[in-house]
Amino acid sequence: MNFFQEPQSTQMKEIFSRLPKKLNKGLSLILGLGTAASVGLSAPKPAEALPFQDLIVPGIQYFQLSNLSTKEKVKLGSNIHQQVRSNYRVGTNANITRIGQKLVRSSSCSQTPFKFYVVQDPSINAFATTGGYVYVHSGLINAADNEDQLASVIAHEIAHICNDDLIGKLRQAQLAQGAASLAGLNGSKLTAVAYQLAVDLPNSREAEFNADAKGLQYLQRAGYDPNAMPAFLKKLVNRSSAPAFLSTHPNPRERISVLERKIANNR
Repeated sequence: MNFFQEPQSTQMKEIFSRLPKKLNKGLSLILGLGTAASVGLSAPKPAEALPFQDLIVPGIQYFQLSNLSTKEKVKLGSNIHQQVRSNYRVGTNANITRIGQKLVRSSSCSQTPFKFYVVQDPSINAFATTGGYVYVHSGLINAADNEDQLASVIAHEIAHICNDDLIGKLRQAQLAQGAASLAGLNGSKLTAVAYQLAVDLPNSREAEFNADAKGLQYLQRAGYDPNAMPAFLKKLVNRSSAPAFLSTHPNPRERISVLERKIANNR
């Protein structure tokens, strides 16, 4: 099942087309040549390298991203977190953690040690990386009418991690570039690429609908009102100025329709 549901030769073109030229060039260099380009971010702190000797097939030096253990995903998520901290004001919040852990217990990857953070940013947004790292913007927290609506967003982000969506993006990037060109890509450079894919580039349409579906299940299992998920989307759509993130996601009205059908059919 292809990530962008297109031939591999065009998958990375779509990723690159969403970047400004400067970032495009930086990401191309990192993916293709293994250079130390900064991908347009503020100078990140050096990230500790993953144990790639365990991730490389002898002879062809091909990173086995599909076989990462939970421990290795957590390590990659921790490395990405250092870059998130370099670029955002990040903190913790007891209520967000409580809601998040309640949802994790109802998820399909409760063995992952999840961590929840608040990004001090007035924009309405949230994102997830890998290994249990979930981030919610303060603007989104303020926009939610109640805990159920806030939980619906957190459940969606948890689902992205349970579905290994960032790892899937990395695999597709790797396949598109070819194993040989990645032979020199070390842990810190992989972290930079993973940050770019997780924070700055959107997920595929398929990944977003899958995260909606799983997130809805987690929401219901945790005892929250499932109607909160389409209700919050409706609220955002009806704002005088729709949040920017909606432009990089599938049509929100279609998402709302699909969610309401699933709730009606108890799926």
